[in-house]
Amino acid sequence: MSDWKVPHEPWIVGHRGAPRRARENTIDSLDAAESLGADAVEFDLRQTRDGEAVLFHDEDIVLGNQRIPVRTFTTREIEKLQLPSEFGAYRIPRLEDVFHRYGPAMRYVVEVKTSPHTQLALMARRVARVAAEFGVRARCLVASFDAEFLRKMREADASIATSFLIDHPVALPEPGRPTPLFPPADALGPRCDLVTAPLLAQAQAAGLSVHPWTADEPAEIRRLLDFGLPSITTNVPDVALAVRAEARGASVFIAEGG
Repeated sequence: MSDWKVPHEPWIVGHRGAPRRARENTIDSLDAAESLGADAVEFDLRQTRDGEAVLFHDEDIVLGNQRIPVRTFTTREIEKLQLPSEFGAYRIPRLEDVFHRYGPAMRYVVEVKTSPHTQLALMARRVARVAAEFGVRARCLVASFDAEFLRKMREADASIATSFLIDHPVALPEPGRPTPLFPPADALGPRCDLVTAPLLAQAQAAGLSVHPWTADEPAEIRRLLDFGLPSITTNVPDVALAVRAEARGASVFIAEGG
């Protein structure tokens, strides 16, 4: 059974690791999130020309004055790149690098980015195979804005939990009514400002857990925690962890009649 499909306390998820501490989507950033105590890490995947899954958010890599699509590089070419950032030079990791480093000791929100050129079925099989090889299928929530990719992911490995990401209101499935535009998914990943009591009621009726992104302000983190959501994704896991600890302390105080 997937860790993401069973009830649990709210997990704090480091968005692309801890991007205020290191370059996003790098091992350094994921290490920083782990060291801060994040319950899970989120990262973005893109597909290379030879079908590899690598950690990168944008569709293009900037090299000097050029913007070159990730999909045009082979894995070997990606591995040779050393790119500049405000935190210093960095390299682009592969999905294997992440799972090899943390294995089942970490939980993962794996966001798959797609473009019209992405081979969806191949990418789904790749994610499923690497997760199986490293024994982390139960630790992964595979998320995407691409409904068709999520369908391919379900076909590749139905045991891996999936989340449909949204950045605008959408019609959620209703019991007993077909919803052909909504992909088979276990969860909904809304932008945090979309989270309201009515949305949560609709998601519950549809059998979807809700995992919002990206909450950085303490007040917003506190608002989401008050809903009892299973996870909150944030750029500042240290801040979110402190807010959660505060909320826990307040709950204990109230329960004890303080």
